[in-house]
Amino acid sequence: MQARLRTLALVGVLLSGGWALRGDGTQPSRYQRLGEQLICTCGCTQGALVCNHVGCPVVTQMQAEIRQRAQLPESDDLILQSFVQEYGTQVLANPTHKGFNQVAWVTPWVAVGLGLMLVLWYVRRWHHEQEVPAAAADAGTQALIQKEIQAEIDKEWED
Repeated sequence: MQARLRTLALVGVLLSGGWALRGDGTQPSRYQRLGEQLICTCGCTQGALVCNHVGCPVVTQMQAEIRQRAQLPESDDLILQSFVQEYGTQVLANPTHKGFNQVAWVTPWVAVGLGLMLVLWYVRRWHHEQEVPAAAADAGTQALIQKEIQAEIDKEWED
């Protein structure tokens, strides 16, 4: 019984040590979460926090705005909507799940599904074409072909 308890305690210590080594356990700051959802509007199409466009006139202002708005008691969605009102929908890193933007989320999956169906259809058609000649030669047809061949052979032997 004591051996089981010691083993269980050892496993618990090892698991907790592994959990501690997993990382610092900190959640990304609100500034980081908001910044990851926004794109720099200078035209470089990089994230608002990682824009490395030399001499970017927008990134420092955007980062300051993100930092300032992250301190407000408003929800993240409300803050993101304020950026959309100020800069337009192109400021969002991901399209919203509403209206016509839903197409951006659905289209890749539809394209993959249609492509897979097309490949399966083509493989089945190709496989079926391979089997058609063997299936077409039924017993009656084979007997007729054999009679014709035998007649040709007999004709050749007679000459």
